[in-house]
Amino acid sequence: MKGLILKDLINLKKSMKTLGIMLIAFAVLYIPMGNESFLSGMVVLMFAMMVITTMSYDDMAKWDTYALTMPISRKEVVLSKYLLLLMLDLTGVVLALVLAFVGSFFTGTGITVETLMSIFIVLMIAVIFGSVLIPMIYKFGTEKARLMIILCAAVPTAVVLGLAQLNIPFPAIDNEETVFGIIMIAMALISLVIFFASYFISVKIYQKKEF
Repeated sequence: MKGLILKDLINLKKSMKTLGIMLIAFAVLYIPMGNESFLSGMVVLMFAMMVITTMSYDDMAKWDTYALTMPISRKEVVLSKYLLLLMLDLTGVVLALVLAFVGSFFTGTGITVETLMSIFIVLMIAVIFGSVLIPMIYKFGTEKARLMIILCAAVPTAVVLGLAQLNIPFPAIDNEETVFGIIMIAMALISLVIFFASYFISVKIYQKKEF
């Protein structure tokens, strides 16, 4: 198991260098503007996307065909991707918190509750996104899965933008902290359910797949 995760991390070395340069550029651009929340959320999502990169590398190198000749089970191969997803998401959160701290230091505002909440919410979104994407990649392949995810993301985005154009007033909320707390707990539970359901679905797909 450790070897499978280590293999993916080694494959990501070059991508991590590129990502590091991008993060520095974004930090220089957004921190002076006071957009720590946006930057922090973007960092988490960028790290979550890295698991897709490892699966693309595996497809190009025909890794699965070779891996299954070794004394490892198909469940372990799938589990390694989900553990990697969590590791990358949490790494993104740590870096997001560091950038938020640096940004608050330069702006003199301190880390706001809004920034922390945005990081948490984006983390849950990243877990859900990865959990949806991994079984789709196992089923349809990397390129088809990417296209399907883009199409799936475009529909709710179009709906949200359409509602925004209609200027529909939202009902007043008496206790916003309680509502936000309920929303965050609900998102955490939903993301956990989707994560574990996704793992079992991926295992079933991978066990039936021929290489």
